[in-house]
Amino acid sequence: MKHFSSIYNRRLGLEPPSIYEYFLDNFWFKAAGLENEIINQPLRGSHQADIVIIGGGYTGLSAAYNIHKKFADKKIMILEGACCGYGASGRNGGFCVATSLIDVNCKDTHARKRNLKVSLQGLDQIKEFISVYGLDCDFDEMGMLDTAMNKGQVKVMERDYRIFKDWGLNVEMLHGKDLEKEIKSPRYIAALKMDHGATLNPAKLARGMKKIVEDMGVEIRERSLVTRVIPGKVNHVDTELGDVKAPVLVIATNAYSHKLGFFQNRVFPLYTYVIATEPLSDQQWQAIGWQNRQGISDYRELFNYMIPSADGRIIIGGSDAIYYDNDRIAPGNNKSVSQLILKDLVETFPSLAGIKIDHAWGGPTAGSLDRQPSVGVMGDHHNIYYGVGYGEGVPSTQTGGKMIAELMTGEKNEFTEHFIINRPIPYAGPKFLRASFSILKKWYMVNVVKNAGHL
Repeated sequence: MKHFSSIYNRRLGLEPPSIYEYFLDNFWFKAAGLENEIINQPLRGSHQADIVIIGGGYTGLSAAYNIHKKFADKKIMILEGACCGYGASGRNGGFCVATSLIDVNCKDTHARKRNLKVSLQGLDQIKEFISVYGLDCDFDEMGMLDTAMNKGQVKVMERDYRIFKDWGLNVEMLHGKDLEKEIKSPRYIAALKMDHGATLNPAKLARGMKKIVEDMGVEIRERSLVTRVIPGKVNHVDTELGDVKAPVLVIATNAYSHKLGFFQNRVFPLYTYVIATEPLSDQQWQAIGWQNRQGISDYRELFNYMIPSADGRIIIGGSDAIYYDNDRIAPGNNKSVSQLILKDLVETFPSLAGIKIDHAWGGPTAGSLDRQPSVGVMGDHHNIYYGVGYGEGVPSTQTGGKMIAELMTGEKNEFTEHFIINRPIPYAGPKFLRASFSILKKWYMVNVVKNAGHL
């Protein structure tokens, strides 16, 4: 599986790729106290390791955690260009959807049980961090509420209800007064209530995972931007100030992977944005209900997702997803999208008209044509492991890290035989057409799908 090309072959110099933004108005970073944390020293000089992991987000940290548990004698090094949790791992909407890796097309009962175990593993691992290591990330396991705004969406919801029931999950369809007991909004006409799922502060989770793996003996170098990767029997990795050689490499850079020459024209950066309101008053909370604090998302293609924060704000994202020309890494905010999100929030809860935005931020997730992740091993020497293409990534990236560790053992089990293992990522087409395709797709969703009653 060769979805990568060596940066050595396409770049003569070692100039750092333009990956990072200067400033992010990220509520999660502030709530996690990131400005007061010590950021590790960068890699300097030449080094050797058994396993080098590029990327200090959930995939990289989970891989380090699970690899160390299986290979305690191996020297593991994580290289992170900014700080652990800086990318999508620390910027997302705070959702922890436990069913994100279920293969809805699977009909075999035994295979479905194994598949469900894999999907729930990511949530279980986060709970393990909390119970065993004392990680505090404002974890709130209150389930999920998926909402419908028209009859077309209700039909899709009814299909999902049957699928989840067949899988043995505890789900419930809500209408009328039963729906109003959970949430009060003139937009919602039905909801799918699920027990599996949680909300959390994603930056606290990432920073807590960093401490856990460091305490295990994993070396983490932050502020260590990788400038070149030369694959081989022994992989060579250059950073701005140093280099390291290792027989095993893990690519855990997701939306930034193309900047290092990996997954070119397969995975591309797709930008989503989030806002945090000012804290709501008791009267405002009573007006909208939501006393059970589930994560809420709706069934539109350009959907919203929202959670209540630990200090009484609404964190809401979505409303649009933007592809910037030529796979560009863009600034960490987009005011026009932030205003769309605020407009959606007030249309959902009219009683919140006039509410202020305290924070607004965004960032890239890894897009692909089929919206499915892939975890596997590649390279001429089969010594480059990867996890990429996550959509809802908080629990699935946790699972991805475990899958990488299981693949390294060479054993066959439910993690190494899952349907996303070495899943071919479809060709995304030439870069110069992607922006036009993105515009046409949005036009189709807004003008055709909406008129058909599904948006």
